Order: sequence, then structure tokens, then C-alpha cells
Amino acid sequence: MSDQNQPLVAAEDRVPFWQKMAYGSAGTVDILAVWVMVSIAYQVFQMELKMSFNQVALILMSLRLWDGIADPVMGWISDNTRSRWGRRRPYIFVGAILSALTYPLIWWFPRELTQTQTMGWVIGFGIIFYTCFTIWAMPFQSLLMEMTPDYNERTRTASVRGIFQTLAGLFNGLCWKLSLLPVFYVAGEASPINGMRYISLGIAVTILLLGPLPALFVKERYYESAISRSQEKISLFKSLKETLSCKAFVILCVFTMLFLLGSSIFDSYGRYVGTYYVLGGDWDTAATFVFWGTIIYTITSLIMIQVFKHLSEKIGKNKCLFISLALVLFSVSITWWTNTPNNPYLMLLNSMFVGAGYAGLWLMIPSMQVDVVDLDELHTGERREGSFASIFSWVLKLSFCLGFMISGPLLQMTGFTDELQGAALERALTNMRVGYIVLPVSALAIAAVILKFFPLNAKRLDEIRGQLEERRGKV
Repeated sequence: MSDQNQPLVAAEDRVPFWQKMAYGSAGTVDILAVWVMVSIAYQVFQMELKMSFNQVALILMSLRLWDGIADPVMGWISDNTRSRWGRRRPYIFVGAILSALTYPLIWWFPRELTQTQTMGWVIGFGIIFYTCFTIWAMPFQSLLMEMTPDYNERTRTASVRGIFQTLAGLFNGLCWKLSLLPVFYVAGEASPINGMRYISLGIAVTILLLGPLPALFVKERYYESAISRSQEKISLFKSLKETLSCKAFVILCVFTMLFLLGSSIFDSYGRYVGTYYVLGGDWDTAATFVFWGTIIYTITSLIMIQVFKHLSEKIGKNKCLFISLALVLFSVSITWWTNTPNNPYLMLLNSMFVGAGYAGLWLMIPSMQVDVVDLDELHTGERREGSFASIFSWVLKLSFCLGFMISGPLLQMTGFTDELQGAALERALTNMRVGYIVLPVSALAIAAVILKFFPLNAKRLDEIRGQLEERRGKV
């Protein structure tokens, strides 16, 4: 039979549909646990509680730094676990329950606390929650790397997770609007804080229902084949050193860091440019635009996930990732013209292009990360999915930390406050609009250059797989 007639993915390499669904649906937890806080923090803590930009940035940065420290430890623990249930699944099951129990505690702080006391409450209970969440998240992210040895099936599996995560992102965009509903009013006034208390209970239930599914229904392919089970345990520092010595992985991390650094600055500035410059400080209207923007973002992402999934099988993951970056870069570049009080609906164009770009990013990056683990196994003879997942997670969180750390002071430097009027307000908003373009464009442009140096493609991965199977057999 000719190569043209061979199936793109061999039958033995395919992940069963229900395993994809069980794993992919749990991706909802990964999004809700991290991104709801990011999407609503400035509205709750700055707009309602009147904390400074720097205080909000400190809350977000503290939480990201903590789980950035905890992730590598948890990744190492799961890599070195040997049990009858596997390396990942016991932690996924227990971590989901603990995360569901601790998530609401972040939001149920007493209203009479001072700003400093509220910060302490949110950071303290946030650290407790993100410790529990790390127990779930690192094994969950590692599990994607163990489900199939096939280059294209990895992207297909990641696409199922991407669909569920995109739908969860729709809820993130709705949170502000939901928190302003009359049912959550306090003394007859809208209160995102009170709204988030009850929304957090719904998120906790979702975590409890979906979080354990991979533990119950997904197989650890490499562990069950004894490849991972039989390998010697490795020390934490040696594992981290070997992981960071992988050139392809470092390139992927630097690219992701620059992309997310630019994106987090873009999001932070955009929240204020849209609310105060385009919409004149009207919270309710701004929340409505966030709602419609999220709808457009989600629809575009769901369509483009399928487009990028098929496109990657024709032109490769690297080129798809570059196209994704170009779409986001274009969206950032046109904000000076699309963010205008004369036609607020033009802001929705940005949501469309960002949704298209992010679809490719969050589809390609996890799949390419799995490919890097194969390259590392070729060089070291070890399967250390937990180490790679944890370092990459740390890079994600460091990127957001830097973004928040930069965004808070830079927003403060624009001179903006809720009380500004006239020329002073116009000057502050102009400063915001300039930062809204210049900083993200710079980071994204550098990321595009870095991507050129990523060394893995379909042909190289096929060679690597052949060498691995010759050495230790098929999985």
C-alpha cells in the first residue's frame, strides 16, 4: 500500500473517544481555577474596593509566584510516584476534591476588613487553594504527554481539551456581567464582590464533578507499558537541570513567556481603555461589551481550533503557531482605531482576531510540549512529563507575574484615577492607549523571532520516534 493510502494516525496510536472526552472536559477546571481570578480581579478589588493598581497586581503576582514554586515540586513528586493506580491518577482524584473545597474561601472575606486585611485574606486562602490545585493540575497536564506517541494524534487530543477550555473561557468573560446581576445587589447597588461569592460556589461544584474524570477514565500509556514504571527515580534538582538543558524546550518557554507577557499587559490595559476611554466609565455597559466580546472570542476560537487542527497536519505545528501569533499581533496593532468612543462596537473586532490567534496558540503549544518530551527521552532515556509540565506551568505563571507586576505600576504611571476629569483624564487615557499598543507589540514581535529557532517538526519527530522504539520498543 502506498504512503498516500496509509491512515494519518495508526489505529494503535489513537486515543479512544471517551478518554479524550474525559480528559478534555477536565480542562474546564484548569481554566476556571486560574483565569476567573485574573478576569475579575481588577473589577472587584480596584473598581469596587478602590485598591490601588499596585495592590491588585501584588495579589495576582503573589498567587502566581506561589504556585510557580509549588508546581516543579509537584511535577517531580508525580514523576517519581509508583503505585498500582499510576503516577498521575491518584493525585488528580484527590487534588480535585481538595480544590473544590478550598476555592470559595478566597472570595468569602468579611466586608468590614480593611484593604490590607482583605489583601491578606485573599493571598492567604489563595495560597491554600493553589497548593491544592497544584496537586491536581501538574499530574493533569502531564497526562496529556502520556496518551499517545503520535505527532498528529497529540494535536487532535489537545484540540478536544481546547474546545472545553474555550467554552470555560466563555464563562470567564461572563463573570463580571453575572456578578452585577440584581440578585447579588448589596443595599440596592451592584456588587461584583458579593456576586463572586456565590459564583465561586458554582465553580467549586464544577471542579468536583469534572476534576476527577481523568483519574477515573484515562490510561497512563507509558506507565502501563512499564517504560515509566521501571525507570529509576531522579532527584528534584537533577530533574530540573536536565529539563532546562533541553534547548527546544527553552525556546518554547521563552516564546510562550513573551507571548503571554504581551497578552497580559494587553488585557490589563484593555480593561481600562475599554471601560473608561471608550465607554466613559459605565460599568454595566462595559460588562455587556465584555460579554459580547467573549461570545465572539469563543465562537471564533471554536471554529479556528478545527481549522488549526487540520492545518497543522498539512503545514506543521510551527507554521500554525506563527499564524496564531500574527493574528494576535494584528489585533493589538489596530487597537488605536478600533477602541474609539465614536464606534464602541469596533472593539469586537479585536475579540475576533484574538480568539482566532489564541485558538492556535493553546492548541499548538501543548502538543509541541509533548514532542519536546520525546526529544528529551532520546537524550536522557527518561520519561519526565511531570518535570516538563511543571516547569512550563511555572513559565506561564512567571509570564503573568511579570505582566501584572509591570501593568500595575505602568497603569499607575499613566496618572489615571476614578476621580480625574477634563484634560487630566484625557491625558491619562491617552497614556493608557499608547501603552496598550507599544508594550504588547514589542513582546509579540520578539516572540515571532524566537519561534524561528524551534528545531522540531513532523519529519524530525518521526525520526525520533523510530529511534526510541528501536531502543525500548513501542508503547
